[in-house]
Amino acid sequence: MAWDANEKGNPAWLTKQASEHGGVDNFIDDIHNEGYQEGHERGMIVGAGVATVVITVVIGAYEGIKYLVQKHKVKKQVVIERSDSAQNAIRQMCEDTDDKQYDDNDVSDLDD
Repeated sequence: MAWDANEKGNPAWLTKQASEHGGVDNFIDDIHNEGYQEGHERGMIVGAGVATVVITVVIGAYEGIKYLVQKHKVKKQVVIERSDSAQNAIRQMCEDTDDKQYDDNDVSDLDD
């Protein structure tokens, strides 16, 4: 049932269409339902497109944030490892100097 703009307002055509649809009320309901169905189908297509874009953006943002978090964790781990290495080196130097026990008497012997 397509609406022909040339027949718009033609009482004979409207009467014929109404009788084919079982009366004026049924004809009006059919026009409404056809328009509703067409709008629903277009809305579904638009909705699917919008949903696809939204999902793509959300997944992209998630992956970007995940990458940044992993990068931060790696940097933090490197800092921790370097700090541990530095602390171990300082401990080792302290232990080495403790083993040698600096003696003031040794220095005075060299100065004489």
